[in-house]
Amino acid sequence: MKTKIFLFVIGVLFLASCSEDFITRDLDKGSYIPSTFYDTEAKANQGINAIYAGLRNNNFFNWHFVFGDDFAETGYAAGFMPWPATLNFDIRNSDGNVANIWNMAYANILRANLALQEIPNARDKDPEISPDDYNLMMGQAYFLRAFNYYYLYWYYPQDKIVLRTVPPTTLADYSFPPSTSDEVFKFIESDLKNAQELLVKGLSTTRNYEKFRATRGAAAAYLGKLYMMKKMYTEAAAEFKKILPGVGDAAYGTYALADDYRRNFTIAGENTNSSVNTESIFEIYYEDLSENMTSNFLQNMTMSRNTQPDQWWNFAIPKFKLDEFETWTEEIDGKTTTVYDYRAYQTFWGVPNGANFTASPRNGGFKDWVQQLWHTESAGSSGIAGALGMRKYAVDSDAEFPSRGTITSEVNIRLVRLADIMLLYAECLANINPGATGADGAAYWVDMVRERANKPMGDQSHLYSARPDVKGQLPPVSELMAAKGWNLMQVIEHERYVEGYAEGWNKEDLKRWEKGADYVKYKSNWQGYQSLTLPVPLSEEQNNPNMPK
Repeated sequence: MKTKIFLFVIGVLFLASCSEDFITRDLDKGSYIPSTFYDTEAKANQGINAIYAGLRNNNFFNWHFVFGDDFAETGYAAGFMPWPATLNFDIRNSDGNVANIWNMAYANILRANLALQEIPNARDKDPEISPDDYNLMMGQAYFLRAFNYYYLYWYYPQDKIVLRTVPPTTLADYSFPPSTSDEVFKFIESDLKNAQELLVKGLSTTRNYEKFRATRGAAAAYLGKLYMMKKMYTEAAAEFKKILPGVGDAAYGTYALADDYRRNFTIAGENTNSSVNTESIFEIYYEDLSENMTSNFLQNMTMSRNTQPDQWWNFAIPKFKLDEFETWTEEIDGKTTTVYDYRAYQTFWGVPNGANFTASPRNGGFKDWVQQLWHTESAGSSGIAGALGMRKYAVDSDAEFPSRGTITSEVNIRLVRLADIMLLYAECLANINPGATGADGAAYWVDMVRERANKPMGDQSHLYSARPDVKGQLPPVSELMAAKGWNLMQVIEHERYVEGYAEGWNKEDLKRWEKGADYVKYKSNWQGYQSLTLPVPLSEEQNNPNMPK
């Protein structure tokens, strides 16, 4: 029984994963029994790479970005189930995507458990595996197992998570009862601490360490985020501080805000190009379309707009979301002109005087996204008048993908970047000692993020945000608080909104801040932050007799 289960699982997982561009393709497909497969360093690394490959799953991608109040459905969302229901928080345990993300996480956990079990055997069989190599592989496996449990712990009831710590050997091993919330928390915490101990040579600055891999800094970032779930601000701050510029620990890597905000959302600014992006802490790696134009391992952030004349697309951004972004006026070409927080031009299609999308004649030849606003002044199916498109992670021209259209993109998704950690650290400080100043005070870190946002961006030349040497006019925190009558937490909430819009931050923030039923607009089934917890999938309840109903 044990051999049959292993053969099936390993065969499926590795056959699927071996299409990856960073995994060797010419494996002996008969060697997937764990005890014989993991006999060299190269094969052990393939086992690790299979876990990374499992992250490039559009179910995870969609939930990460869509599950919150950033997007609204459009009148063109028909046939795109169950996302319209998800956007309105009408989520049921029978929904396929509720099960998909659960199953995806456990598939990745199985890969990680196999790696953790068998990499020690590979070390014994291959004398070329050095202690550093061994620690790097084991550290990544611990991190990636914790990563998947972290998202299970975030998405689903915390007392309904089944801890699987070793590969199954019998069918009964698939029917464990869930652990307590505290047990799951301690398990994730332990894995992330193990990853930190082992990834000593896995840093943002480690030469020849492939940039898609987990680092010691990423382990610290996720451990801090785990503590934030429990509002353990002192513990979270200690983890975040390790990777902050000026006060951090070089043993956890060297991170800095990118000079250009836009680089966080372009191919040129991926962390594979470390010379231009020292901000990315952990990102999902997508394939290079120039090498594989038929790859399915692409993200589809561009699905929020399409260049076809019928304007068929599924997700949109309500126009009132733009209202949170600060503005000022300037005299431009002899006219008093409203200029937005420079980040708005990078975030949205449809900002007045904003970015253009260039399409080839075969796709209708649109050149200005403003022309394509969804029913610009009329209410759509969500009851919201008008909408904006999503520009982050999208391409600016369909010429970049001549054989794929513009539905997909190879731009890596930055799951965690330094600005996120800076603002979370500020939140910790605001709760620990709101009166502190300097680097011990929350305002210091928010001001760093805002000052970067004032820098001109390497963008389309007509944008106000791209004018050489013309800085933005976002005021420092003290002036913003005085002008708005805000306290520190209100400033932090605002800054996380505009800095990380549609990057998945908001769903976590709404839950952590326990926003109530009146906070989210135009979401028919929003009942407060409790709506952000998914039900245990019906399939898990049916197949696991030890899962409480």
